[in-house]
Amino acid sequence: MSEQLIHMRKIWYFGLLALALMTIGICSAEIPDLVGNWTGTWDAYFENEFASSTESGSINYTFTEQEGRIFVGNISGKMANGTEVDKSFVGAIGLDNQTLYIAESDRGYTFGTIISSDEIELIYLQDGEDIEASIDRIHRVEE
Repeated sequence: MSEQLIHMRKIWYFGLLALALMTIGICSAEIPDLVGNWTGTWDAYFENEFASSTESGSINYTFTEQEGRIFVGNISGKMANGTEVDKSFVGAIGLDNQTLYIAESDRGYTFGTIISSDEIELIYLQDGEDIEASIDRIHRVEE
């Protein structure tokens, strides 16, 4: 065999090895642990007006259980009109281990991004007659 052919085979095998190692790294990414208490601020449009948590308080998320990429929990807080919020949710973490998909118990869906192990941004959308949109920025509460 010529030296050029041997050199090309070495490059080919090295490339396959590098690709295999990168694939293993991607597949073995650790699923984030969300269980615990989270709190933060929100900005929203509901009841035909814009509102912000600076006017009425914070929003609290409690991730009560998680098995793999599936989780459940509760949301509580106070709306700008004084209404107390207390509802449950169920959700999933996307394959990228950064994207969240949440269905709330009464209605509406939340899509989120895990920014770090202690920070998440959540965007809530509700259609129908009582349309709403909000952006929550929550941080893990150290216990």
